[in-house]
Amino acid sequence: MAETENRQPVDIDRPAPNYPLIVVGGFVFLCLGAVLVLSARDSAWALFVIALFATAGAAAYVYFNAMRRPVGLQHRLDWQPAATDVQRQSLALEVEGIAAALEQEPWESTELFMAYVVAEDLALRQIQQEYDALMIRHLQIGSASFDALIIKPSELIAVEVSFVVTPDLRQDKVDSMLKKAGTVRRFLTAQRLDVDLSLLVVVVTQLTPEDVTELRSRLTSKRFPDTPVNIDINIFDFQELQQLYINES
Repeated sequence: MAETENRQPVDIDRPAPNYPLIVVGGFVFLCLGAVLVLSARDSAWALFVIALFATAGAAAYVYFNAMRRPVGLQHRLDWQPAATDVQRQSLALEVEGIAAALEQEPWESTELFMAYVVAEDLALRQIQQEYDALMIRHLQIGSASFDALIIKPSELIAVEVSFVVTPDLRQDKVDSMLKKAGTVRRFLTAQRLDVDLSLLVVVVTQLTPEDVTELRSRLTSKRFPDTPVNIDINIFDFQELQQLYINES
């Protein structure tokens, strides 16, 4: 299946119009226009030339000031939606991992698929609330696909979600995340985008408090050797997420 070709530039976080400045600027240009008309009508050519140069200077100032305005990261970064096949394969691998941990076969029930989809959605909702930033889900950047990407003015946060039913994170999942982070790091360098890149690992569990403590003890820096980016880890309880976003209080 061919990947989508319509590459879209991320275009967010546009500055709000400065209405007071617009009003003042419009008033100045209106006055200059009136001086031009009146001086031309009264044949006051010296005044006309002065007003004409003042108008041209003001217009030039506005133009070059706008041209100098720095272009934010959101206007320079290109991304593509993750291909459907990639998303399907990623979901299948996650569900197979959960089924193996539960000693079940994936085709025994569709509940595992549904639970994972719901868990991922609720976890990403909570992450977006905590970071208070626009989040793009299921996208590809630099040939690497992520569950989500948070774009800040000078920082990219790649988000990977995993649902665990044992106090550990699969090593193949860890290796995959680090490999993709390295791919994006090289992509940003090649594109000369001088921004910070972080990897946010979001773990959703249905574990006991004791097992969560054990999970945290295993997800230390030793588990992520030679990482090319900074790594943060958030652990959420699936039941608490459901109570927060689905069930009535």
